[in-house]
Amino acid sequence: MKQRKECAKMFKKGKIILIGMLVAALFLTTGCSKGSSANGDAKKTLYFVPIVDTGAYWNPMKKGAEDAAKDLGYTLVTKTSPSAEPSKKEKHIGFIKEATQKNVAGIAAAPIEKKAFVDPIKAAVDKDIPVITFDADLENPKDRTAYVGTDNVSAGEELGKHAAEEMKAKGITSGSIAVVCVDVAQPTMIDREKGMKKGFKEVYGEEAKNFKFLSTIQDNDQPSESKKQLEGYISANKDLVTVFSLGSEGPDVGVMSALESQGKAGKILHYGFDYTKTWEKGIDDGRITAIVDQDAYQIGYQVIENLVKAIDGEKIDSTIPIDVKYVKAEELKSYGKEKNKIKTDSVDESEEDSTEDTK
Repeated sequence: MKQRKECAKMFKKGKIILIGMLVAALFLTTGCSKGSSANGDAKKTLYFVPIVDTGAYWNPMKKGAEDAAKDLGYTLVTKTSPSAEPSKKEKHIGFIKEATQKNVAGIAAAPIEKKAFVDPIKAAVDKDIPVITFDADLENPKDRTAYVGTDNVSAGEELGKHAAEEMKAKGITSGSIAVVCVDVAQPTMIDREKGMKKGFKEVYGEEAKNFKFLSTIQDNDQPSESKKQLEGYISANKDLVTVFSLGSEGPDVGVMSALESQGKAGKILHYGFDYTKTWEKGIDDGRITAIVDQDAYQIGYQVIENLVKAIDGEKIDSTIPIDVKYVKAEELKSYGKEKNKIKTDSVDESEEDSTEDTK
């Protein structure tokens, strides 16, 4: 009897040990599965780092990227910061480093400065993570996988040529010219201004020396700032004939507001970058003359589509250009209707009239 009880105890004890071992094994299996799942998630995750992600230019681009990621079976993580973020450059470099540490499948980034973004992008590429730049590129194409977007120098050149041709047709032979941008150190703005001046000089030739380009206005995407500075230029330069705004809601709204407040609507020509509904408010009184527009949705889609091709080992071109279109003021409304047919997470008019903000 005593022996039978001892056997029963031993059996019970063995049963408990066996259950414990099974639980431990199950825990370990679940832990490994979780780890490989996390790793698997990283390998199906793409980081998308635009300068901002709201507004008439950036919002459709983000939507294009989201649609492409969904179509191709990837999770898209968008990382950005508000336009007026004082440590914006550092934050965005941090996003690229974060993606590299997580060993994501691929990174798409819009460099805020060419030199500052070289090292973090190269670090990702060296880790076999494809990196595609968009909106602006690095100086050395070897430092990234590819660039998708507008050739900003060529786009600026097209705007400069058209503007000069129209100015010549109006009999404008001299005067001051203002240029307004978000950030004078931003590669996009540098390239657009460079191209614009080149195109302008090509058309005017020797007569180009009769024009004076004033110091470029930087407004950090704050309309009140570009309005104030341009009002000062208009007061101090009675011969101001043309203003070029190089893109984003800050310069667009600020320039049109200054032209209105100074009674110069329709008297000073205004050329801009990228379609926004904001422009339509300046058509009737001449506060906008013409723009060059990029296909932002297509840029976003092509960025992700080509990033996935690179991940899959396909050979892609070093530069994938997206064409721009020159649109005169009288064509803006019909052009806008065509653009709005693209299904995007639209931005309401109140948001378009203000500076972009992001998470």
